[in-house]
Amino acid sequence: MKSIQINIQHLDDTYIRMQIKDDPHTLYNLLRVMALEEKGVVLAGYARDRTFEDSLMFQIRTDGTVDPKDVLINAAQKISELSDEFKQSFEDAYL
Repeated sequence: MKSIQINIQHLDDTYIRMQIKDDPHTLYNLLRVMALEEKGVVLAGYARDRTFEDSLMFQIRTDGTVDPKDVLINAAQKISELSDEFKQSFEDAYL
């Protein structure tokens, strides 16, 4: 499995924008959805960077009550927990 390369392009108290290379596109749609569920998030989204076909731009903006880095970490943690739960449910049902 290839490692994901992240280049932070902008970071302040309410906004983070990063370029992500060698990404599985569907992972970032889920990350966007999980980030939008966090309190204080006003924008979470991504777009394919037209200058680099193998990368995308991902961004989170908050209302200032939460750090966008914390939102990103919490959203990634929720995805990990959801994946573990799915795996366990599948194993319980079919193995």
